[in-house]
Amino acid sequence: MVYVSLLAAVLASLVWSLNPAVISRYGRSLKPLTFTGLRALLAVAPLLALIPFRPVALNATPYGWLVIALSALLGPGLGDSLYTLSIKSVGGSLAVTVSYTYIFFTQLFSLTMAGEAVSLKTALGGVLAFTGIAVATIGSNNSRGQGKLSTGILAGLGAGVLWGLATTLVKMSLRFLPDVVSLTIVRLVLIALFLTPIGYVLEGWYDRRSFRDVVKAGLVTGILGWTIGMYLFIYSINTVGASLTAVATAFTPVLSQFTTRLVSREKVALNHVLGSIAVSLGVALNYV
Repeated sequence: MVYVSLLAAVLASLVWSLNPAVISRYGRSLKPLTFTGLRALLAVAPLLALIPFRPVALNATPYGWLVIALSALLGPGLGDSLYTLSIKSVGGSLAVTVSYTYIFFTQLFSLTMAGEAVSLKTALGGVLAFTGIAVATIGSNNSRGQGKLSTGILAGLGAGVLWGLATTLVKMSLRFLPDVVSLTIVRLVLIALFLTPIGYVLEGWYDRRSFRDVVKAGLVTGILGWTIGMYLFIYSINTVGASLTAVATAFTPVLSQFTTRLVSREKVALNHVLGSIAVSLGVALNYV
């Protein structure tokens, strides 16, 4: 079961690794809040088809619903919006490095809020995995690196804090809504319902040409990243906990270096290989 969970987290990392390249490509057209809301709307559509074929018990307590709502709105909601802003400001490579401090924030919140023990092995694995992320991504080409450095770094750090908090809240949410598919659907619906209108008020809407780009980006990052990726992520948290899952998803920023270069047909640099090895060792440390 542990290795199945590891595979789920790694597969989630693989589909998430496409996000920086896609967001960077369509970055000029994207409005962080409305884009996140539309992503959720596109992502939840395939999952809604599963509802008639499975019992869904939405009987959480009011406190449980609050935890579930916060896990959705703070993490993939506001956290991903800040991540999009960070990519637009400083480029994908630096944004993903700063944002993936979420590994450490997850360990901190899991220990203090969810009572999930963080072993020395898990902590060391997190440090090693994050070192691999830094080696693989710092110094990479930045197609959107001309923005405000302070804005991009603060946005990336904010995403890291919110992702870490939300990952812990997912672990807590499973106590109230233990069905992984149901929890995935509820979280996506909440993101779409809240962020789309808020984004419309604060950011405005898209013209016809840019809206086509937004839909393209939303289909890739929504269906792959959230329909599939969020389900796999919650499944992994449900089986091995938030801290181990966070370390395993350290593959995302490293894999993004490979997927971006695969799309652009660039050669893979030595630092990407070395970073991959470090991340692999950090993850393996927790599963041996």
